Amino acid sequence: MMSSNSDSKPVSPWTQPESTHPQTGLVVSNSLTKSKVPFIPKDGNKVSWYGCGPTVYDASHMGHACSYMSFDIIRRIMEDYLNYDLNVVMNITDIDDKIILRARQKHLLQRYQDQKDGLSEQAIQDVESAFCEFVRVKFGADINSTNGWSAFAASTGEGKDPSFTKGDPKLTMLFSAAQATVNALSAARDNIATGKTTKTELGSLISASEDVVASWLDKQFGSTVTEHHIFRDLAAYWEKDFFEDMDALNVRRPHTLTRVSEFVPEIVRFVQRIIDNGYAYESGGSVFFDVAAFDGKNGHFYAKLEPTAKGNQRLQEDGEGQLSEHSLAKHSRADFVLWKKSKGGEPAWPSPWGAGRPGWHIECSVMASEILGPYIDMHTGGIDLAFPHHDNEMAQSEACFENRQWVNYFLHTGHLHIEGSKMSKSLKNFISIKKALRKHTARQLRILFLLSQWNANLYYDSNSMESVIAVERTFTNFFTNTSALLRDFRFCQQESDGTRQFREPELELQGALEDTKDRVHAALLDSFDTPTAMRALQEIIARTNIYLQRGRASIDPQVVEAVALYVTKIVRVFGLVNDGIGSTIGWGTGSVGADSSVPVDRESILLPVANVLSNFRDAVRDIALAGGDKKALLSLCDKIRDQDLPDLGIIIDDHGDGRALVKFADPEQLRREREQREAEEEARRQKKEAQARENEARRQLRLEKAKVSPKDMFHTPEMLMLYSAWDESGLPTKDIDGEDLTKSKLKKLAKEQAAQEKLHNEYLKAQS
Repeated sequence: MMSSNSDSKPVSPWTQPESTHPQTGLVVSNSLTKSKVPFIPKDGNKVSWYGCGPTVYDASHMGHACSYMSFDIIRRIMEDYLNYDLNVVMNITDIDDKIILRARQKHLLQRYQDQKDGLSEQAIQDVESAFCEFVRVKFGADINSTNGWSAFAASTGEGKDPSFTKGDPKLTMLFSAAQATVNALSAARDNIATGKTTKTELGSLISASEDVVASWLDKQFGSTVTEHHIFRDLAAYWEKDFFEDMDALNVRRPHTLTRVSEFVPEIVRFVQRIIDNGYAYESGGSVFFDVAAFDGKNGHFYAKLEPTAKGNQRLQEDGEGQLSEHSLAKHSRADFVLWKKSKGGEPAWPSPWGAGRPGWHIECSVMASEILGPYIDMHTGGIDLAFPHHDNEMAQSEACFENRQWVNYFLHTGHLHIEGSKMSKSLKNFISIKKALRKHTARQLRILFLLSQWNANLYYDSNSMESVIAVERTFTNFFTNTSALLRDFRFCQQESDGTRQFREPELELQGALEDTKDRVHAALLDSFDTPTAMRALQEIIARTNIYLQRGRASIDPQVVEAVALYVTKIVRVFGLVNDGIGSTIGWGTGSVGADSSVPVDRESILLPVANVLSNFRDAVRDIALAGGDKKALLSLCDKIRDQDLPDLGIIIDDHGDGRALVKFADPEQLRREREQREAEEEARRQKKEAQARENEARRQLRLEKAKVSPKDMFHTPEMLMLYSAWDESGLPTKDIDGEDLTKSKLKKLAKEQAAQEKLHNEYLKAQS
């Protein structure tokens, strides 16, 4: 059938899978239909899932976090809540133009520095040559040295003039790289003039001008870099870094991880099969997919995800890679490369068409099919990959297997916006995951994604994170309070007196909990609608908090525990609790429960608390021996409550019934909150002192002013420059030129004199 959407845009043909097995009722937003459709796996509750992994050539950024954390949340809902049996496969792209170029340039930069003894005139000349070449290629400016840069920079408004940028933000970025090189060359010349010529100074020059020098070296020597390990070492380094970030974000690893470099023979066989089926051709040592031979033939449809993007040459060229030069070898501009003939400076593998390497799109088709077969339930990735990457994946796979629906459900995360601007790695408008984690916790980042629809645009900025922190605080306070209350009830539990405890308020809260369960369940079945689920959880927390205000004597712990356990269950499903944490309620931070398999070192846990109690006992004993100062005892109690125990993650919460409630929390979080309170108190103190100083200064000024007699106030040196005659009361009558003052001026001066007379009389009275 032909799917349609409300916008009446062309959408690919899509067939709803069928199954005789019972279904969960899950519907998903399917990019293939641009609508929500029932999710029906092809084999019962078993789900084959292929997710596009990273191209490992640089640090992982918040764009990666957005995609992989969002899909991790979906995975956990499917695995831990809906009980699907998932088989998740993810690739690592370790053969790619970006990797080749980055590894080659990194190698050449290091080799250049290794061959030099230190900073020299030759090194400066080399960087200046690289700079002139860079400016000529990027800006079309003919500059023979950095001396001509100032005039060029001024003509472009320092790289900001709209006539220069022409709406292309890359030009601004390139201008910054050129300016950094100019500054680095100036500093290098100063270093030579002062005799600073070590490798350290050379390293500073090369590092600051890296973008400029790297392309210059690559143009000259890139073809000489042929060792495979140079490319593999870079990819291996960043792959390890990527998984460190994923572990820090509590993202589950795939069941199967594939690397392109491990599947090259399979890729060659896959490409040959496409050729044999009549959908690809060899040209100039490369192999291209023949879009015209595929689209509309034998029931095939090209660009299923983005039909309107067909023929978008810019997107197709981006997908071909920076090192591709295939325009003359193609039969049509719409065709795309399956196998690339390797040039000098590129890794190469044998094939029937000559030494070469895989194209980007073919890699995922082969690895997914090798592990999951010719049909896949789910394929996931970022929306920026929809065309051409994912559309080309499907075309290749359906051309190879001669089927019409290689993937049943395609899920895409939305774009990430950072402080209002769309994130772009190529524009260096990105934040690394490690940097983000220095500012916010993994839990806070995950809450950010939970509060946003996974397939909508997501905004990462200070305002959104303030909201996230407020939501986290709501959950944290709830878990802390309910855990403490339940612990207190168990500790002080008494036998029943025969009086019914579970009354109307408890029944209402229990009913609200059941309603919350229904709402959360419906939301998660509705294409993983976590924002609605999170709102439902916050509402039941608010409802429970109102119930708790009745006081310990008037609440039933059973219904409170039921709410807390359910909320904990769902936040665990969402991945807000690290896998392996075994606490019953809450985040599980620092907890060691009876059901934990982690060995317990009782001494290391109890000793800090024992030391605090021992010191408290010693201080109480000293006060008692000295006569028992009540004020000193209360001060000591405040200290253990406000400082000593919070440092260990223990909160003593005083209640009106005379019994304190013991709570546990993250000591680091408590420390940060205390430091924030102290900083706020210090700021208030400083503001108060500044206000007092200002008030005193005004008082002193007023005092000095009050000392002056109204008769003398217009006879100061300043006034003698303005007036030339006065009446008997000291009021001016003529200006400095001897002209009579106007009536309005006289009236104003008389008013000022009257005010001064009142002020002066108050002064005289105070003195007497």
